[in-house]
Amino acid sequence: MLKADQKLGKEERLKSRKVIRELFENGQIIHLHPFKVLFKLNTAEKLEFPAQIAVSVAKKNFKLAVTRNYIKRKIRESYRRSKHILYTDLEKFDQNVYFFVIYTAKKDMDYASINESMILLLKKMSDKLKQLQS
Repeated sequence: MLKADQKLGKEERLKSRKVIRELFENGQIIHLHPFKVLFKLNTAEKLEFPAQIAVSVAKKNFKLAVTRNYIKRKIRESYRRSKHILYTDLEKFDQNVYFFVIYTAKKDMDYASINESMILLLKKMSDKLKQLQS
């Protein structure tokens, strides 16, 4: 049985086209293989969850939808299990963030590698948000 804070619910998914467009136009970028992340602090409104995430895998690199969906599933699962790294700092500074994760690798990676990179990415993002807070 999962605790409520271990889920990745509908409210934590980024679906707004307006916000996604804003991320691509004005968001900050972090590169950490195999990810490119666009993120932006949300100062306009208070959300129920401190972060909203969207995940993308390029059709150019992975022709089959099955493969793209499988990679996205691994990324979301990795985020779901390690989001507490980011959440603790966001809640401490009372911040909200939108971020868009783009998978940039040309080959499918195993879950362990994706998870390791996701943990490093969340730590790097947390440090970047602390710098923005200062």
